[in-house]
Amino acid sequence: MIDTIKRQIVLQRACVLAALCWPLCASAQAPYTLVDLGVVGNAGGPNHITNNDISVGSVQGSDGHDHAVIYFDQHLIDINQPGLGGANSLAQGNNPWGEVVGGANIANVDPRKEDFCGFQSLGITTATASCRPFLWWDGKMTALPTLDNNHGNNGFAASINDFGEVAGAAENKTPGCPTQNPASGLYQYYQYKPVLWRDHTVEELSTVGGDPVGTAVSINDLGEAVGTTGTCGAFDPLLGYFMNPLHAVLWKKDGTAIDLKSLGGNESSAFGSAAKAINSFGHVVGFSSLPDNMTFNAFLWTREAGKMKALVPIKGSANSIAIALNDKDAVVGSSINSAFTAMTATLWKNGEPTDLNTLIPGNSSLYLIFGCSINSRGEILGLATNLAGTIYHAYELIPVGE
Repeated sequence: MIDTIKRQIVLQRACVLAALCWPLCASAQAPYTLVDLGVVGNAGGPNHITNNDISVGSVQGSDGHDHAVIYFDQHLIDINQPGLGGANSLAQGNNPWGEVVGGANIANVDPRKEDFCGFQSLGITTATASCRPFLWWDGKMTALPTLDNNHGNNGFAASINDFGEVAGAAENKTPGCPTQNPASGLYQYYQYKPVLWRDHTVEELSTVGGDPVGTAVSINDLGEAVGTTGTCGAFDPLLGYFMNPLHAVLWKKDGTAIDLKSLGGNESSAFGSAAKAINSFGHVVGFSSLPDNMTFNAFLWTREAGKMKALVPIKGSANSIAIALNDKDAVVGSSINSAFTAMTATLWKNGEPTDLNTLIPGNSSLYLIFGCSINSRGEILGLATNLAGTIYHAYELIPVGE
């Protein structure tokens, strides 16, 4: 059942390439101006916005491949080529200094036919090359090292802070996934671990509970990182990895791992627990299974409370996921119905959920389904669909009066 649900989410990401950068008119009554940043592809989407309003993500190019892109002042900058020599790339994080991180195919076909960056699972069936973590700056994309003296085949860089420290995942050379069966969506063979890169040197972080795999997905300017550890599984579109997420984890600057626990679900739950973002104060958001082990809610974890607080979905939805937060603890993500057929971009302030579609001009031609990132000025980057639900767009929300 869970695999069916995951496939439903993936299928809803499929879209057709169309014109880019359609600015929309703002209503004086709406709290936000909505800017359409254009269409994204099967594996594409917006991912992160900085405090100086530079965003990154990926779109499907005219060649059918996924291209890492930078959004700046409603312009699209393609940074996919020459890349690392392969066809596909995805930009996941960036900082105000113009540094961008993500994952990119190299020219070599992966020796175990793994799909580490998920391009095949998200619809790009020809993406069989290894996927390496990258740092892009000043027009050049450079591969970051993997584990086992850089002999791991794959890796992915998920986040970069203002000091150039990078969080992500890197593969080693230890077989760690008991069943590799691409026909069933089980591509992973080797272990991969949560890592940090400092000055292009890779540092492995510990997992929790003996978990064989894990990833760090966000790092703040204090060098604290968050992410998830678990066991190998099918591709999880909520995480972007082949993982059954068991533990939401905070790594202190010294590498100490803290299990953030759950909202009541246990390790046999359908969706597990995962941390998605951390702010400058060490506050963390993500999602966690509830005590019924079949539904999940977004959470906000703070050191002051020492535990997760549930961020409930909007009325009419059963599930919620938090993807990002800013230093004011404004949180963005999505509310999802029990059938996984309807997703609604959601903003939480003071723990209260609001449908972002109620905060934009009423004549909008987009329906907002995910809030993906929010900066210190309250600008929101996210994913939307046209009203027919057939074409998917990146969008930005700008508070009126800014």
